[in-house]
Amino acid sequence: MSSTAVIERRLRFAILIYLWAALLEDTSLFLIAWLLPDVWFQYLHGVAPVGLDIAFLRRSAGQWAAFALAQGITLWCWKKEPVWLVIVAGVRFSDLFTDISYVLAVPSLTTLGWVCLLPPPLLNLIGVVIMLRGYKVIVGRGAS
Repeated sequence: MSSTAVIERRLRFAILIYLWAALLEDTSLFLIAWLLPDVWFQYLHGVAPVGLDIAFLRRSAGQWAAFALAQGITLWCWKKEPVWLVIVAGVRFSDLFTDISYVLAVPSLTTLGWVCLLPPPLLNLIGVVIMLRGYKVIVGRGAS
């Protein structure tokens, strides 16, 4: 019997939807930030990049690529290796703080920037809860 057999259908669905959505989001962020940094700054900030802006954006892109990799691996093997759910929870938890820091530190945001950058901290927190809940249920410590 699969280790996910003990997970209720809703939780399994939430894990899969969250992992796929986060994988798509982080892959898209990586591609836009790395390949089209001018588009990032124009649409989210209404300014052209200056100084080290593109270098720092591409540094963030590297982090998003790592997040996408972790989520892709988790999609592939979480049913047999549920510890990957905890790994993704850690990834999403760390991004919660970078998202908040970015919104607080950025000198300008367009309306689209606000719409795109305000939800991620809450969504990351929700992802942490889903992933940790899934792990606890699979290993038998959170079935209550």
